[in-house]
Amino acid sequence: MVFTRIVVFIIALVIGICLMHYNEWLVRTVGKAEYAERILGSGGSYTMWKILGVIVIILGVIYLLGVI
Repeated sequence: MVFTRIVVFIIALVIGICLMHYNEWLVRTVGKAEYAERILGSGGSYTMWKILGVIVIILGVIYLLGVI
């Protein structure tokens, strides 16, 4: 059980770091999100991917600690 939590955390950490690091590639591949540009301003799509990466890492930590 603990091993599974650690593995899920490591996977979430890697995915979160990749989302934050490769946000420019993601925006070029997927395209700009109009709602993110409208809500977050200019460059909002890049910020959206970084925020999503942080959320994935936080959810991984929460799962590791057994809160969810």
